[in-house]
This record gives sequence, structure tokens and C-alpha cells, in this order.
Amino acid sequence: MNWFRLKFLENKLAFGEFGKHKKFLRLCHERKATRSADRVKIAQEVLNGPAINSLESWAHALYLKAHGS
Repeated sequence: MNWFRLKFLENKLAFGEFGKHKKFLRLCHERKATRSADRVKIAQEVLNGPAINSLESWAHALYLKAHGS
């Protein structure tokens, strides 16, 4: 069940507000979240969090590029 919920939240992040998907990916990488339950918690945290501005999104993209994610 967590897998289905994770896929739903990932799609919501990917096609939702600007920059939230990159923040989600960065937090998953930083926290080494591999289990679905951990990733669901991070996705909910990002969705409930504040909006992402362009500089923050850019910083997330640079981090992901530098760390190979």
C-alpha cells in the first residue's frame, strides 16, 4: 500500500508546484531514504511545506547533479 501511495505523491510532486519534486529528491538522497514508508513521509513533508523559489530550486538541481542523482 505504501508503494501505491508513494507513486501518487511522487506524481503530485512532479506535476504540482514548481521545484517541489527536486526538493523531494534531494531530501531523499540526503536522508538516504530507500524504503517506501520513509519516502512517503518526506513527500508529505515537502507537499505541506512552503513554496519553492527559483534560487532554491536551482540549488536543489545543482546538488542532485553534483551527487549523481
